[in-house]
Amino acid sequence: MVKKFKIKIFADGADISSIKKLNSKRYISGFTTNPSLMKKAGVKDYKKFAFSFLKLVKNKPISFEVFADNLDLMKKQAR
Repeated sequence: MVKKFKIKIFADGADISSIKKLNSKRYISGFTTNPSLMKKAGVKDYKKFAFSFLKLVKNKPISFEVFADNLDLMKKQAR
């Protein structure tokens, strides 16, 4: 039924066990997360979390937000 819609559903969160479950769902097109969600999920090491996320989700897009709001710091954090 979800295939009939021309929308993509992205799961937003930072809980690895939930991400793992949702990754197996065909109707989930990708994932997003941000520093607030990571903090709420108890993430202390953002880089380690990001690599764990990338290792788990290989065939769907993932959007990681950065903390900064100026371009130079955004670039630095993205690297």
